[in-house]
Amino acid sequence: MEDDIEPSSGASMVPLALALLAIVLGGAGLYFGLTANQQLVPIAASIDEGSSSAARIDKRLSSLETRLAELSAQNGELAKTVERLRVYGSQSERLAKQAASGVTSNREELVKLAQKMNELATSGAPRPTPPAAASGGSGGDSGERAAPSAASGGAATYVIKSGDTFAKIAGQQGVSLDALLAANPGADPRRLSIGQKIKIPAN
Repeated sequence: MEDDIEPSSGASMVPLALALLAIVLGGAGLYFGLTANQQLVPIAASIDEGSSSAARIDKRLSSLETRLAELSAQNGELAKTVERLRVYGSQSERLAKQAASGVTSNREELVKLAQKMNELATSGAPRPTPPAAASGGSGGDSGERAAPSAASGGAATYVIKSGDTFAKIAGQQGVSLDALLAANPGADPRRLSIGQKIKIPAN
């Protein structure tokens, strides 16, 4: 009888031990599962935050690329504008130089013509007689001009009449055009008005 009781007691302890082992293992698994879950929650949050930051960075990069493209387009337009202004500036400078050269050339031609007229006037043609001494008074020849009103030896004053030019006055008064221009720096030879007074330099 004792032999029969001992094996049945040992056999009944095995399931109990297995149950206890299963409970211990289940508790350990539950503990490790909860611990792992607690550790995974911050990691998941970090991953989500990293994804959100990456999305914000991508959005910011896209905005910066758009702005860069706009600035590049503006820079291209500004470069074209600068090039047009440079071309216009070069053209204006060239035209100004041409105009200045034309003015200088015209002045030289004017001086040459006046000198030739002066040479022709003084080569043998008699100088005009002042109206006061000429016969017929003020009704004389239309080619006569009033003599300068000043004592000889100093600068005289001449009153512009219809048809007068600096070249004609220089030839009639026996002075060079350059001297006449130098004596009247404020007078415009192209815009003489009747009654205007100019200075005749002394011979």
